[in-house]
Amino acid sequence: METLEPLRPEVARLLPAQERRRQLAALPFPAKVRSVVRLQQIAAPISRARGRQVRLWSVDTGVSLARH
Repeated sequence: METLEPLRPEVARLLPAQERRRQLAALPFPAKVRSVVRLQQIAAPISRARGRQVRLWSVDTGVSLARH
């Protein structure tokens, strides 16, 4: 029986990232939108400091984003 070689560090580092992508893909649509809005909020100060005009999405947490 052949023994398996240990994973190269590059491959071992990618495996958790692949699992994280699967978890994010499984999120419901409203959670994905909230994540995008949060990323916009994080990036906005950097963009403004570079002189760019920034317009963030507004998400009303009381409104369902589900399709009717």
